[in-house]
Amino acid sequence: MEVCARFLIVGASLAGLRAAEALRNSNYKGEIAIVGAETHLPYNRPPLSKQILLGSQSPEDLSFPISDDLDVTWHLGSAATGLNIADREVTLENGKVLSYDRLLIATGVTPFLPPLPNIDVPGVHSLRTIDDARQLCAEMQPDRRIAIVGAGFIGCEVAASARKRGLDVVVLDQMDRPMARVLPPSLSEVFRTAHEEEGVAFRFGVTVTALEGTDHVTGVTLNTGETIEADIVLIAIGSRPTTDWLEGSGLVLEKGVVCDQSCRALNGDNRIAAAGDIAVWPHLNYGEDRFRIEHWTNAAEQGAAAARALLNDNDAPYVPLPSFWSDQFSLKLQSIGQPSRAERIEIVAGSLEDRKLVAECWKGDQRVGVIALNMAPKLARYRIQMEQELQ
Repeated sequence: MEVCARFLIVGASLAGLRAAEALRNSNYKGEIAIVGAETHLPYNRPPLSKQILLGSQSPEDLSFPISDDLDVTWHLGSAATGLNIADREVTLENGKVLSYDRLLIATGVTPFLPPLPNIDVPGVHSLRTIDDARQLCAEMQPDRRIAIVGAGFIGCEVAASARKRGLDVVVLDQMDRPMARVLPPSLSEVFRTAHEEEGVAFRFGVTVTALEGTDHVTGVTLNTGETIEADIVLIAIGSRPTTDWLEGSGLVLEKGVVCDQSCRALNGDNRIAAAGDIAVWPHLNYGEDRFRIEHWTNAAEQGAAAARALLNDNDAPYVPLPSFWSDQFSLKLQSIGQPSRAERIEIVAGSLEDRKLVAECWKGDQRVGVIALNMAPKLARYRIQMEQELQ
């Protein structure tokens, strides 16, 4: 069964939606079709670990507004399973074959689930979709015990939400501190202390070797031989780009879809681009040949940039300023640039003791990032400066 779609977007995501909007804003009059593995129209993912689990928002509140003028054909509830570049066709799980003149890949990432014994037992969760959040929320009842495997942003945000709902929370990680891959030790310690004050327990320097239970999870066993009892387990140890459907297509795949400076996919016949969590491209201003960002702002900006690059054969390099944020208890963290590259940080406003600060992140004599904790307005001036430096 063949359906013709001149501009095909695979991924009913934020990146995919912003791509379609950019096409229409660029006066593209042709057909646009968007494929989504989920049955939902594009929605906002950051609240899944916070407002949805707390019940302060409903899943319906997360839907992005979509203008009637967008005039998109939706193919939802069926994932893409294959790409034929020579014939310009994408095959879907339901058997449909969609033709394209231009193709944007925005299939994002999939949570990584390690091959642990009993990984499929009921009560073991990952968190990526609305359906994931619904299932986890339903189990998060007061006085139940949740073990969270992974002390990254998702793990720590869910830990905060679970404590607010009255659950007993333990967070497990092989690293020695929370959010170790992106925060300097001094800021990690602020978050650890804030969590512990609220009753969250951390176990660092450990790995999970097995999940216990048959009809339902009952605990996690550690490499130390200890078993920690749990009624719920969340696996939050990272994700992998959703590229399985592109294997054998001829595209260059290396921890994502490898693109040129303008987000056009290598070996894509100048008709294919990628955007969002799945895109790997050379960020010319950072001197990196393999750059990938898994954050909300980039998905929106790159979706639009990649669509315009395909539509106009635009060679302008895509050089965004990376940014992210996280809300945990009373702490609101915001970051721009690449603070993980910093050799030192300098607190220029506020203090660690007050849990309210702005920190500049330096590598040699280059400012590579800025972090604000509970001082969001102070970040605006830095954002303007650093965006100008990327022009």
